[in-house]
Amino acid sequence: MDIGVLRRDGRTDPFFDGTAAGRLVVRRCEACDRWFAPDETGCPGCGADDLAWAEASGEATLVTWTVTRPRDSDQPPAYLALVELAEGPWLHTRLDGVDPVSLREGLPLRAAFVHPDEGESYVLFRH
Repeated sequence: MDIGVLRRDGRTDPFFDGTAAGRLVVRRCEACDRWFAPDETGCPGCGADDLAWAEASGEATLVTWTVTRPRDSDQPPAYLALVELAEGPWLHTRLDGVDPVSLREGLPLRAAFVHPDEGESYVLFRH
């Protein structure tokens, strides 16, 4: 299932620079060492409003998932997921190359990067 063309919006430049280089970059509060999803703008823990960008390990575990089926039955279904990064934040993502029978809460996953011909590179997760 095609996700369309992704474009950066200025706020996401470090994230997309990371995906283009095959790195998962998320937000981190340097004041209290808490990690956040890329769209977070401030730390609710200590109140810092200047989060840094930091490279995450790319390791994650599956929290939950759903299957979407395209209208065109010739296309494979897409597995949409919520994963917890080893550093703590949760990300919405797609799963790739997964055996549907093996899906379970806590399944270990690893970040993988897609580099389309048009638009920004993006991250998905594999078992």
